[in-house]
Amino acid sequence: MVLISWYLMLPPPVFPPVKDASGDYKMNTTAPISQWIKFKTFKSEDSCKARLKKMPAFYKCIASYDTALKPAATPSTSTVSGAAGSHMQ
Repeated sequence: MVLISWYLMLPPPVFPPVKDASGDYKMNTTAPISQWIKFKTFKSEDSCKARLKKMPAFYKCIASYDTALKPAATPSTSTVSGAAGSHMQ
């Protein structure tokens, strides 16, 4: 049996830090979920969502099995340079 957790996720801050009109730091809500910060871990979706109601609107509950938590794959530099090298012959 796989143990499933729920994460209350916080988006990363905007860099360089910028404050909004109310004096709070702006958050990068467009960043991929894999770059968000795990604020708190819960054993169930219901408990995560209950806590979410008390948080600012930009927080999200994400299941531990959600594929969005995994960083996107990047192409291998050895493959790219190898392909470029073969065209140079």
